[in-house]
Amino acid sequence: MKLIGEKSLSTILSKASLAVSLVQLLYLSYIIFGFIVVYVNQQQNAHYFSETFSAGNFNREAAEPATDSVMFKFNMPFSDSITTGSYTLYTLISIGFFIGFYSVFTFYLFRIFRGMSHEVIFNIGVIRNLKQFALLNILFIPVCCTILYFLKQSLYSIDPMLILLHFSTGIIILFIIEFFKKGYELQTQNDLTI
Repeated sequence: MKLIGEKSLSTILSKASLAVSLVQLLYLSYIIFGFIVVYVNQQQNAHYFSETFSAGNFNREAAEPATDSVMFKFNMPFSDSITTGSYTLYTLISIGFFIGFYSVFTFYLFRIFRGMSHEVIFNIGVIRNLKQFALLNILFIPVCCTILYFLKQSLYSIDPMLILLHFSTGIIILFIIEFFKKGYELQTQNDLTI
């Protein structure tokens, strides 16, 4: 099987990336919906979807303060798995940021692999998607650091490996863009001479 072009590995990877991006968006939407349902239930003393979305003191000692013991528990559809965590605005923001970012990340992978699935690989669309993907990876660093700092009020909660990974990815993609630009120029010159 060839790596690039029609009916290649890039075609399979583009479809897989799109599927992963959609699953991440569905999961994020489900979590946000769960937070809204729990909030409405607490504010109105209602019981909407209470078997699926709940918040409270689950398997914790009653002596703890109420703010530390409020946890959320969301049953995941079509499975027996449960998502749990601290029921705070900070948790919602961090879940929203990270899952949202990685759904955009995988969506750009889809766009890049889809562009490489065509017979003409060196095209403006792939170069533009690579630029946006590099920018996304490089901008992730200050945005991530800012959000984590304000959520945790500490620089120690920022993972240096995550920063290094995204910075390196962004820089490597900038080099790849230059190769694609050269390939596009050669391809354009070749098309003009024929």
